[in-house]
Amino acid sequence: MPGFKYDVGEQFINLDFKGMVNGGYSIKATLVDPNFNFLNSLVDSGYFENARTQPIVVRFQLRWGAKKDTSFPETATQEQIAYLTSLKASGTGYDKAELTFEAIDPPSWFLNNGDSNGGVYKGKVSEVLKQVINTYAPEIILSIGNTIDTPHGKWWMMRQDPKSFISSLFDWSSSITKSKTQWLFAPNGINLEIKEQGELISKQRAFYTHFHSKEIDTIKDWEFLSNNALSAVQTKLVTQGLSSVSGRYFDRKTDKDEKIVFAKDMNTPNKQTARVKFDKGFKKPDDSPGKSKTAGWSSITAIPEIGSAGDLGLQYDEYIDGRPRTMWLNMVNTLMKVKFCCSGHGEWSSCKGLGVDTIFVKWRSANSSTGSGGSGGSGSGSGKPFWWMTGNWLAYGFHHRITKKYWWTDVYAARYDYNAVSKQVGGFTDGSGTFLG
Repeated sequence: MPGFKYDVGEQFINLDFKGMVNGGYSIKATLVDPNFNFLNSLVDSGYFENARTQPIVVRFQLRWGAKKDTSFPETATQEQIAYLTSLKASGTGYDKAELTFEAIDPPSWFLNNGDSNGGVYKGKVSEVLKQVINTYAPEIILSIGNTIDTPHGKWWMMRQDPKSFISSLFDWSSSITKSKTQWLFAPNGINLEIKEQGELISKQRAFYTHFHSKEIDTIKDWEFLSNNALSAVQTKLVTQGLSSVSGRYFDRKTDKDEKIVFAKDMNTPNKQTARVKFDKGFKKPDDSPGKSKTAGWSSITAIPEIGSAGDLGLQYDEYIDGRPRTMWLNMVNTLMKVKFCCSGHGEWSSCKGLGVDTIFVKWRSANSSTGSGGSGGSGSGSGKPFWWMTGNWLAYGFHHRITKKYWWTDVYAARYDYNAVSKQVGGFTDGSGTFLG
């Protein structure tokens, strides 16, 4: 609301700030409100008058210490904004209340505001995405990639809200991006980046340590989950369909070389995965043409051919694999994933970079605190100076949890097969040129 400013830094009890790849970011904060000062000021400033007609801006920053710290990103997040979505007040006495408010990133806020538009957008898919965002979120500063389809395409909104319409285009259009990889939707305040994963430049964002005697131990606890049964259902995703333009029918039998209707590792060489050695990740199952006892398939419904006159500017066989391709690429991060709970780290302030940037973990084996090897045997050491958790991980989410007593940052990260056909990203050495990942 115009003119309303109220600093609740001294009153907060806890705050959660989290972001996820293609999910935007959100905050949830609880604060104590003595004598209802904040609640009354909010209402008196026009909360009831304005909250349903315009966004209510929440500005926030997480930092260590009482003084304003400008050493972003090590000890403070960048100052960020979100738009208020709900406010809850509760209490038992007459002189104070507890308030809990939630807020989401600005692009997500605007793109949930629809008008049942049954009209049509014209242009390439990337241009249509740009038009939709400029129409429904003109305040947003957009950076977007390009698709390879015709600039004369027509796309009906079908009365969907903007976010659903955009999602419906994301669902299959990975096959018409330049690198044939999935879109990454990354809000950062009023800035929004929509780029294909394969075209983004990966950065190493953080370096974390565990079980170290000489270095600061930055990892408090962790959770690990591997889903090797994914091989039974997702080694290959296959689709099928008929082209009314050419009369050709496509399925797993007509596509014997598995280059048209299949989404698999061999067909997605531009995806970016964390660089790891053979002993730190799964070995991929054989996905070469033909059947394999270790390679499970699933059938995915394709989108129909777009138009009956080559309206996309591409033949059906060039984009029929769009839906399974997008689904397959989005499932890469579910094979081996981990949550590292670290000391509060201001590096993570928005969704920019999630899904492509890496972190590096240096995890010394429990029986080798000096790094000179170990005596072997059981435990995390097994005679090696660094446990297999050491190395690169692809970051896809974060969750800051802060109170007056502590600040922890959960970093969500993933690894794919060490021998995947991909652009392997990330890297670190121990100073002597030896790659630890």
